[in-house]
Amino acid sequence: MDDTLLIRQCLAGQVECYGQLVERYSARIINLAYSMIGNRHDAEDVAQEAFVRAYKGLAKFQKKAKFSSWLYQIALNLCKDYLKAKSRHARTVDDEQLAAIDGNPQDQAPRVILKEELSQKMRESINKLPWLYREAFVLRHLQGLDYGDVASITEVPADTVRVRAYRAREMLRLSLSPNVDTFWREKAAKEKKGAGP
Repeated sequence: MDDTLLIRQCLAGQVECYGQLVERYSARIINLAYSMIGNRHDAEDVAQEAFVRAYKGLAKFQKKAKFSSWLYQIALNLCKDYLKAKSRHARTVDDEQLAAIDGNPQDQAPRVILKEELSQKMRESINKLPWLYREAFVLRHLQGLDYGDVASITEVPADTVRVRAYRAREMLRLSLSPNVDTFWREKAAKEKKGAGP
């Protein structure tokens, strides 16, 4: 069933149809929130709140827009609110970083450490992007939406989305290149040392 029919049935009193919409979009909305705020547990809370708000506002939903675009807008607004509140009550330790350490990191395979370090650096770099660039980058490159859909969600022209996504990629390339260069130097030195005489 398409989204429009599910919404129509839900508004007609078949509330269980909303569960199908939640099932259809929950992974995407959680991933969006996680990409925007960088904490899985909080991303799940934001996603849940987005679905609650969408359900409560279903009768006001503009049928000319896609339900998914409207849901993304709600989730992005909640992410903005979350980040504003977080900046007021800045935390020094991310619970997720602590949970990710399983035993002594020195005992883990170097490839696993590298992957975690690079993905952590990537998350940090994405989180440092200005909001408009982060929004465009996450929706286009992490969520895989086309420029038209991103334009509809962010309510700016597609050309503006292209520019923002491009600038975000450039900022990420500049901020991540020192980490990648350092990794390759260290890897080459370890391999040379491991090779012996």
